[in-house]
Amino acid sequence: MKLSGEQRRKLQEALIDAFPDKASLEQMLSLELEKNLDAIAGGNTLTDIVFNLIETAKAQGWIEDLVRAAHKRNPGNPKLQTVAEELLTGSAAIPSTQQQNNRKKLLDDVKFEVNSRLEQSLHNAVLIELGKELQPERVKRPWDAEVKIGVKPSEPIPDTTKIIDVFTDSKIVGKLLILGEPGSGKTTTQLELAQDLIRRAEEQRDYPIPVLLNLSSWQDENQLIIDWLIAELQSKYGVSKPLGQEWLQNQQLLPLLDGLDEVKQVIQESCIKSINQFLQGEYSPQYLVVCSRSEEYGNHSSKLLLNGAIYLQPLTNNQIRDYFNEVSYTNLQRTIENDSNLLKLIRTPFFLSISILAFQEISIESWQQLSSTTDRIQHLLDAYVSRMLKREIDNKAYAKKKSPNVRQTQLWLVWLAQQLERESKTEFLIEEIQPYWLRVTSQIIYYRIVFGLIYGLIYGLIYGQIYGQIYGLIYGQIYGLIYGQIYGLIYGLTSWILPLEIKIIEKVIFLKNTKKEFIHNLIFLLVSWLVYGLIYGLIYGLIYGLTGLIYELIYGEPEPVVETKKKSNQGIWKSATNAVFMALIYGLIYGLIYGVTEVSGLSFGLIYGLMFGLIFGLTYGGSSCIQHFSLRLILYFNGYIPWNYARFLDYGTERLFLQRVGGRYRFIHKMVQEHFANMEFKQD
Repeated sequence: MKLSGEQRRKLQEALIDAFPDKASLEQMLSLELEKNLDAIAGGNTLTDIVFNLIETAKAQGWIEDLVRAAHKRNPGNPKLQTVAEELLTGSAAIPSTQQQNNRKKLLDDVKFEVNSRLEQSLHNAVLIELGKELQPERVKRPWDAEVKIGVKPSEPIPDTTKIIDVFTDSKIVGKLLILGEPGSGKTTTQLELAQDLIRRAEEQRDYPIPVLLNLSSWQDENQLIIDWLIAELQSKYGVSKPLGQEWLQNQQLLPLLDGLDEVKQVIQESCIKSINQFLQGEYSPQYLVVCSRSEEYGNHSSKLLLNGAIYLQPLTNNQIRDYFNEVSYTNLQRTIENDSNLLKLIRTPFFLSISILAFQEISIESWQQLSSTTDRIQHLLDAYVSRMLKREIDNKAYAKKKSPNVRQTQLWLVWLAQQLERESKTEFLIEEIQPYWLRVTSQIIYYRIVFGLIYGLIYGLIYGQIYGQIYGLIYGQIYGLIYGQIYGLIYGLTSWILPLEIKIIEKVIFLKNTKKEFIHNLIFLLVSWLVYGLIYGLIYGLIYGLTGLIYELIYGEPEPVVETKKKSNQGIWKSATNAVFMALIYGLIYGLIYGVTEVSGLSFGLIYGLMFGLIFGLTYGGSSCIQHFSLRLILYFNGYIPWNYARFLDYGTERLFLQRVGGRYRFIHKMVQEHFANMEFKQD
């Protein structure tokens, strides 16, 4: 049975009200429920027992049994009566077609992401079942809050245990911390867990949808995690804010949070506390998984309020030997096995994988002479980059074009990695490039000039046609171009008073205000039309009123939908499409009214309306496209990016530097991103 946050709160209150002491509650449990109740043994207070009981009941699927048993023991309790009726009769409402479509859409998108990332994983060729160890002392279970206990010992887990079995264990019940060393396979383990959770969500209509989010983008320590989750769901999966909020409040999402160690170090402690507030809050998730590097997590005094933690153990000698035998690299195997320092280094899946891929570029003698682990890692990553830049590949991205040379490829990847590190991001969308990525003042000025010239040219051409109809074609076009260029340059050069941000308009929203708001605004527009008409004429009043009405129709809260990015730079292309669409709609209506009511005729009215429609389109998405093009132009001429950026990013994917999921790109591993970011961007 699905249990919302509000229902869980009501049930907890009802149980505490119905059973005022631990003895009466335990008596009810022992007499009425023939279930495994070991997981509640840690409860100290009555509240602890009830909290753990409900969590276990949700995980084991016997909420109905619990409610029936409690109601049978206390039939006259009003709170319990209300909860029993709600849960046993009307809690499982049938979702609407739109709700079902939204759920399926998000599930399909997450499934595509998980499968794509696993297929592009560096160590996907030879799958190794990583050793796991339970480390209960690394978390603080909610029901341990008032129990004074000693250090809980670590517990080895059998090698055959799958991550989904750990997740569903009765002591963990879906609230898990995954720890490990850099490159130990934490993210891959989380992706494998996501695969199993997706299958469950596909089979069970009320099972929460797993979503993969990276905590590195949490940069404001005052931001609530639930607010961050809603924003990330919209940014990554295209889940509208109202729908994201609804899903989180109803426990219909299963957050899989990666990269706790990638949060800025000064606010990592605050991030842990914020997650704990979320776990204890009104909209606490039914399940939650967090991944972090072990050392960084251990540097903080706060612990996550989860039910359990596992540590991904280093690879054993047998696992390493089997891996080398599988890929037929016995020479490298013998060299590494005879050097304890190198053997220690490759005990993680990431380093083991890249040692195979980079073998032809590795200088074993130089590698062995390095004294520190940091230097050995640096040497290995340098060899990997060098090998991947040179190796022969099935080049589909530049099949009919000349590929970028080694130097260009490395420089463009360095610049991208440095921007992602500055922004604390792991994923990249082409349309998310912003003017503030330009770090040199002169480049920002050039960007503003280019934007002003292009904007002014388009603006001037439009006004040239309008003035051409009034003053004569040639004179009017010259006048319009001059006016447009002056206006565009002023707009571009003085836009420093506005934030350096490109806002993309990807969706045209119709009639999404409430009925009351719409009627109120419509009355206001009619009054404005009459006032404006009395001053300037009814025709202009009508046009003014129409303009306001169109704005009223297209602005408002978006409907609850899910819409992800499937293509590179999809946001800019949609913004351009919407600009043209709105220009035609506005221009057609404007032109018809003007053409019918003016003596100039319908044809002139339509031309006049189309021109003003194009101006409207500039403000509704067109300006964003011009900004994006101007910025790309400056970045290109400064050598930061190639002309066709999407093609290059696909090329980087083919060379195993990047991964691509739909229109999103990420480096093949966080350590590869960090390695490129630490390189110097030095042009010839």
